[in-house]
Amino acid sequence: KQWYQRRVAITAGISDRKSYDPIPVVAEAIATETTLLCFDEFQVTDVADAMILKRLFEKMFHAGVVVVATGNRKPDDLYKNGLQRSNFLPFIPLLKSRCRVLDMDSAVDYRLTTPTPLDLPGSSAFLLRDTPTLHDIFTFLTDVPVGDARPRTLSFLGRELSVGRSSGTVLLASFSDMCESNHGSSDFRAIAKAYSHVLISDFPQLSLRNKTTLRRFIVMMDTFYDRCVKLVISAEVPLPEIISLEVSGNKEDLRLLMDDLGLTADEAKEMNLFTGEDEVFSHRRAISRLHEMQTAAYWELPHEKRKTR
Repeated sequence: KQWYQRRVAITAGISDRKSYDPIPVVAEAIATETTLLCFDEFQVTDVADAMILKRLFEKMFHAGVVVVATGNRKPDDLYKNGLQRSNFLPFIPLLKSRCRVLDMDSAVDYRLTTPTPLDLPGSSAFLLRDTPTLHDIFTFLTDVPVGDARPRTLSFLGRELSVGRSSGTVLLASFSDMCESNHGSSDFRAIAKAYSHVLISDFPQLSLRNKTTLRRFIVMMDTFYDRCVKLVISAEVPLPEIISLEVSGNKEDLRLLMDDLGLTADEAKEMNLFTGEDEVFSHRRAISRLHEMQTAAYWELPHEKRKTR
């Protein structure tokens, strides 16, 4: 949370005060209160982050901050095919010179083992085209019939957000409410803070044909996972098929976007924005996390607290 707030402060400083360089100030503030900075699943997907990282880390390293991070990509592949990556590349040798790189890859993903049945109607948190059982789970968790659940408005950052229906800390919403509306990461953090259980109906198969919806789902799921929100889904397809890796898209929309960005066809082919590489790369982690979120061990974790591993 603190790291996110620092990042927001830096970005706001760049956009609001173009003559002011906030990076040395933020780096000094971090170094003053932190000697060891740990990142879980370190990744770079945003062009603003990419432009900031080298100078920020350089100053933190110089101040004696030690960084330990896990990640799904080796340093050489960070921000791979990203926009203006040439400006990001000097960060990679800096990171490699200051951090020892260890390969922790495993041939077995233990999160994909068959989960123990849960103490819920239907015994599972992933249902196949079973909205009635999803409603039974809502009533089981709240002692309130779905028909008596009411909308609730969340207020945060000067905004108001209303999604689905709820009772106490249990939210019932459709996939359209959650992932096809214009929600950002701050919205999902607010939901994850307010609700310990989120039940989602009418969950379709996701694909690269709609990258915006797929990315929003991944952000939502990662946010819920980090806050130990218990996620129950009624889906149109089995869990292993929840994300299709078929690559396709509206060619006219892509052409117009290329024109807006001033890109040639060869340049576009190298960018994640057009290839869907980031989404494909996230597929395995998303499926793995969804599997873990079905387990009794995950359901026993307290809301908003992740168990140290």
